[in-house]
Amino acid sequence: MNSYQFADLDFEMRPSGKRKTYGVTVDRDSSLLLHVPEDFSETLIQDFLHEKLLWIHTKLAEKSLYKDGFYPERQFKNGEGFAYLGRIYRLKITPTSLEHIKFSNGYFMLRNPARGREHFVNWYQQKGYQKLPALIREYTARLGVKSQRLRMMDLSNRWASCSDDGSLNFHWKIMQLPHKYQRYLVAHEVAHLVEKHHTPEFWQTLERIMPDYEEFESGLKNNAMKYLRLN
Repeated sequence: MNSYQFADLDFEMRPSGKRKTYGVTVDRDSSLLLHVPEDFSETLIQDFLHEKLLWIHTKLAEKSLYKDGFYPERQFKNGEGFAYLGRIYRLKITPTSLEHIKFSNGYFMLRNPARGREHFVNWYQQKGYQKLPALIREYTARLGVKSQRLRMMDLSNRWASCSDDGSLNFHWKIMQLPHKYQRYLVAHEVAHLVEKHHTPEFWQTLERIMPDYEEFESGLKNNAMKYLRLN
């Protein structure tokens, strides 16, 4: 059996002469299967797994919860908990509020629960546009590079990405995470402005601007899902 490790995850690697693409399967027992072409590329494997990390974390968390017979679905009602910057805050339904959603005195205030998810997603995106530019400026200055625009969006299986034009893209879900993980994700994508792929040069660049990045990478893998109250 060929084994492969990435971001503290252990995979059983299965090369195949019939494959031209890369794939990953989360088995029933939560074991991870990595499907690769026979002439696989180490760099392409790392790029692929980086893009799939959020999806893998989500599937592993789901299986753990299903195993325990419990899977929480957020309900937009009084007292429900939602995350912001790593902390859980209770929801109050406020039908007479002038705003769709606001955060005040340690509570989320939501006017119309029927559109709760829409308003929460918009709120997280707005907070990303407010909070992340300072981190981007900090890390681009350290490397002497420039980014183009910041985009907060639904990136499906990825936490973040760096576009070919230098735009930095972040999933709105990261605003539920503690600040230290947002810092890591920003540093990671800024390093991609120097090196697109996960080559040794990339990891050296990331280490220059965040010497303890491995600690945060591991923490993100092990702890992120407990903060994601809204998927």
